[in-house]
Order: sequence, then C-alpha cells, then structure tokens
Amino acid sequence: MASSPAVDAAAKALRRRLVSATPHILGPGFVATDLPAHRLLAALASAVRASGDPAALWLLQTSVAGVMPNREQYLRVRRLLELSTVGSEHHALLEGCAGMAAGNERFAESITIVDGTVLADVDFCARHGHNTGIQRVTRETLGRWNDEHELTLVAWTASGRIMRSLIADETDRVVNWTSARRLEHSVEADEVATDLIVPWNSVLVLPEVSPHRVWDRLACLAEFSNNRVALIGYDSIPVTGADHVVASEVDRFVRYLSVVKHADLVAAISGSTAEEFAGFAGALHAQGLPGPLVESVPLPVALASTKQQAAAVGPSGLPVVLCVGTQEPRKNQLAVLAASELLWKQGLEFELRFIGGAAMPLTIPFDIEVERLQADGRRVTVERTASDAILEAAYRDARFSVFVSLNEGYGLPIGESLAAGTPVVATGYGSMAEIAVGGGCLLVDPRDDQQISDAMRVLLTDDARLDELRVEARGRTMRTWDDYADHLWTSVNKWEKTQ
Repeated sequence: MASSPAVDAAAKALRRRLVSATPHILGPGFVATDLPAHRLLAALASAVRASGDPAALWLLQTSVAGVMPNREQYLRVRRLLELSTVGSEHHALLEGCAGMAAGNERFAESITIVDGTVLADVDFCARHGHNTGIQRVTRETLGRWNDEHELTLVAWTASGRIMRSLIADETDRVVNWTSARRLEHSVEADEVATDLIVPWNSVLVLPEVSPHRVWDRLACLAEFSNNRVALIGYDSIPVTGADHVVASEVDRFVRYLSVVKHADLVAAISGSTAEEFAGFAGALHAQGLPGPLVESVPLPVALASTKQQAAAVGPSGLPVVLCVGTQEPRKNQLAVLAASELLWKQGLEFELRFIGGAAMPLTIPFDIEVERLQADGRRVTVERTASDAILEAAYRDARFSVFVSLNEGYGLPIGESLAAGTPVVATGYGSMAEIAVGGGCLLVDPRDDQQISDAMRVLLTDDARLDELRVEARGRTMRTWDDYADHLWTSVNKWEKTQ
C-alpha cells in the first residue's frame, strides 16, 4: 500500500534530522548519506548506548522526535535503551520517542544544529512590545551583543517543545528596539517558516525569565546536554517576598528554579541578588548537585541618552516628584502617597508623577488612593504607557525621584534617575543601597512613612542640599550599558560546564 504524502514528508524529515545529528554523535568521518534511515538509526542508537554519553542521547532523542525532551522523557528513553538487547536499540529508541513526537505539529521539518556558538533565548521580547525592567535589560544588552559578536537569537515554538529562529519583526523587537514598535503586532512567527534550532556544545544565555511552558525542557537541556546554560539572575522576590505577590507567581518561580538548579552560571544583577542565588546554589549540595556558579554582574547607572537637565518643574510651575515603577505592593507606592499627603497637609505644593505599568489586580489599592487624593485636589498623575523618550524627559524634568521599594533585585529607576543627574530618595538596604554608595541619594527605611516624608521635605525645601546631591549624581563614575554588556559577555563565555 502506498504511503500518504504526509507520511512520506515526515519520514524524509526524520532522516534529515538523523543525518544532521550523525557527525556530532558518530564523528565527522562517518558517511550517513548512503545509509537507509533504519540502518542509520540503528547505528546511532547502538553508538549512544555503547558510549553512555548523556549529551549524545539528548541530541539523538531530539533528532528522532523533532522536539526537546523533558527530564521524565529523557530518563524513560535512557532506561529503555539500557534494557534493550544488542541489535534492538533503535526499536527501544523509537518506542521511547513515540510519546514525545505525538502531537508535534512540526514533525515533518528538519532541524538546524548550532554548534559551538552563543545563543540567546529572547522569546518574550521577540513576541511582545512590553519594555520595562527585564525587557529593558535584554534589549540594551542583546542589541550590543548582536553588533559585536557572533550570536544566534532564538524563541520557542507555540507548544514550547523546541527552539526556533526569529522572523525579521521579532529580531527588530530585540536588537533594534524603539518605542514606536511597542504596540506593533507582526505576523505570528508560528504561522510562517522558521528554522528549528538545536544547540550543541554551545552557550545558551537566558537574558529573560523564560516562558513557563519551556522550563521542563530547558531544565533537561541544562542537566543532560553538553551545552552550558547561563542566565541573568534578577531576583528571588517570589520566594523572599511572597507576601507581596500573587500565589501563582510563587508557584511559577519555584518551578523556574528547576532551570536554575542545573544551570552553569547565574549572572546576578547586584551583590544582594548574588547572595540570594548563592544561598540557593549552596542548598543544592544536599542533593549531591554542584549548583550554578554565581557572579555579581551589576546593572549600569545609565540612560539611553545624555541630555541636559531640564527645569525640574511641571506645567503648573510646581516642582515635580517622580516615582517610576510598576504599581504593585512590593514597590511601596502607597507609602509614597501617604508621605506626600503628610507634606500636602503641611502646606507644601508639588506634583507627584507616577510612571509605570499596572500589575493587576495588585494595583487596585493604589488606584483607589490615587482617586481619593485627586478628588481632594492633590496633583497626582499616573502614566502607564509612557515611551522611552517620555520617561527620560521625566527623569530630567523632576526635582527628585522617589524609589522606596521593599524588595528589589537591583532598582533600575534609581540608576536611571542618577544618570539624569536627578537625586533620589531611596531604600536604605539591599541592592538599592548598593547603587546609592556613589552619591546622589537620601536613604530611608521604606517601612516608615515619616522617614520618607522627611526626606522628601528636605529635597523640596532645601535647595542647597538638593544641589549637593545633584553634584554628587553628576560626579559619579557611571557604569554604562556598554560596560554591562561587555562584562556579561565575558562572564557567560568563561565558565566550563559544571555537570
């Protein structure tokens, strides 16, 4: 009986994938082109079993199924292979991979094995126009890397089973970012032709927190393949500050730690964050695991441009107090509102300007307070879709900024404000105090509304003290995005695989 075109296409794609894997498993001298698929598969399965090489098995599984395995799938195939009789290894392999391949919408496609290079998983930034915090770090860094180094950008298929190349619009969102692109929607990459990417003997960098649909496969890659995995460690707030986040975020972060667990390097964005990840890495020794190496690679104190500071007053002629950050309990904007209300009741006049997204539903208490104060005639504004240009102008226009978060991996708005020459009322501990060491800040206890209010009063009423802090901010030795990108590139390329 003749096979269908779909079956023929799938069989041809399977053979192409096996041919692609052959030089990495059997060596470059092995000639695979003349072998029928079943004999090639038999040779590969037999060699993998004989070698006991976990990386070779990972690559062979991926090549047969057309998707990357998770840990459970990997171990099942390994055990079936170990239990098989001589000459039947390929039957065991096919049995184990059948479940992996089931439902693979791209089974009839080849794979591109990327050998000995650096890849960056930028799935979120490629697909979305959101550009705060992690996305800003990713775009600033990857844009520079793309200009200066050999780099492969990857995302994931819709099902999250295997990496893929980017389409042009996605590449632009990552390395040629402009605010004008933030709401642009291009054709979905999953609907057009993209290459399926499999890293081999390479460095896979995770500059974002990868999407949860891929964590189990990323963890398996980190544990069993011969790729080194390096990630930027932003914070462990869903664990250390679980009382300030939704329960689902706690659950997701704990699952994300399965990737961190088998990674080779965590490049933490501050010394405080490095301490947290080092604590997690140390706890893994009780499981007989080395854990990742942890290094502090601090974020810069920089803006994208360096323009002259503006007048530090709003349209009304009143001084502007700026508060940048996503509106959520951890960022402590309710304390800023309370401290401001104390000053307004004492007769001080100023505008309070918030810029940042809304972490719904966590932002609801903040919105309620803002509406109450606005109803009382207080000058409070909230902007949730500000462009990069508006944000930079806001830093320059402000008399000072306030960033009194309860828990941060870094505190990017502090650095951005200082880079604009604008003093900051900042939290006096953790990563935020680290940034303040170079000058330009008044440090407070963020849990004390009165301390926040007192610091704000000083900067609203004492021009001499404000000018001192401005001089300090402008006199700092600024760590730039170029510095950060170079430091991170060096770090992710120097570590040997730990497992």
